[in-house]
Amino acid sequence: MDYYLKAVKINDEWVLINTALHSKIALKLIKLLPEFSEYKKIEKEKSIGHNRIDFVLDGIPLEFKGVTLVKDGFALFPDAPTKRGFRYVNEIIKYNGMLLFSIFRNANKFKPNIETDPEFSKKLSEARQKKIPIYTARIKFDEQKVYYAGKIPLADF
Repeated sequence: MDYYLKAVKINDEWVLINTALHSKIALKLIKLLPEFSEYKKIEKEKSIGHNRIDFVLDGIPLEFKGVTLVKDGFALFPDAPTKRGFRYVNEIIKYNGMLLFSIFRNANKFKPNIETDPEFSKKLSEARQKKIPIYTARIKFDEQKVYYAGKIPLADF
């Protein structure tokens, strides 16, 4: 018998862990959130520089990341060291793109996980200092559906 794991339940909260669903969720968010309403052309999986970026909106690259780690009310990314994530944020900075973090847990604020990956955290801080738009979206999941549950503010970083 084959099994398909989509989510786990942690402290009475369903947490979507299947990253194969991220692209579908990101596309729905792009179409739903007012921050992206002005964009007419959405392209998926486009090569930008040396990487394949998740989306390009009217020529502007948008990288999507899913966040499942929460500590002390902070949604943290990454949950493991990520050289790939570093490269992608670097490309977003280079091409003046955007970042979208979907938080799949209850959290009060979002920030990079400096303890797990100081290099990625520095690069994300650099992106913020250079005014790269960093968006967050709280995503909830239950036995029936996945749905948008609002924005989460960025913490100081």
